[in-house]
Amino acid sequence: MFKLNLLPPEEIKRIELTKFAFLLISFGIRLGIILAIFVIILATTYFSLLILVKGQDNSIEARQNDEKIQYQMEVEGKIESINQEAKNILDKQDKLIVWTPIMENLSKVTPDGVYLINFSYRASNDQINITGWARNRDKLLSFENSLKDSMYFEDVDSPLSNLIKQSDINFSFTTKPMGSLKEDKEE
Repeated sequence: MFKLNLLPPEEIKRIELTKFAFLLISFGIRLGIILAIFVIILATTYFSLLILVKGQDNSIEARQNDEKIQYQMEVEGKIESINQEAKNILDKQDKLIVWTPIMENLSKVTPDGVYLINFSYRASNDQINITGWARNRDKLLSFENSLKDSMYFEDVDSPLSNLIKQSDINFSFTTKPMGSLKEDKEE
């Protein structure tokens, strides 16, 4: 079939331009709708990824804080353990008797003619045993009085067997370290 167009050429051109404009507008609207949908999908994706990243950052920060707290608790446990060991050592040191001044004093109060053979300490009953040899009874009595006057010994006990012989005496004394020695260390 024939298509006959009896319109003037300007009118045909105007109609073609109108059709083309309509086609362009319809294409632009469709392109705008597709673009709007794409922007909405893109914005939704951006915000969901932003929320996920913030959640990950918070999770990483919480994990680091947990590690810091765990490390801090570990350090505090070690400090507590060291403090307990130091306290135990200090308690043991408080119970110790410093023997150097006692031995120095013992050597100073021991007169000529008296020789010490044995010096022993029993912690179970807090008792010191001193055994030795004296040339005569006077030297032995002098030594005994010196021990009693000493600030390092208390409750000096001398058995009667020490006084039986006049010379060449094997003697023994039992005594306790002075209680003030332990108190001095606590201060």
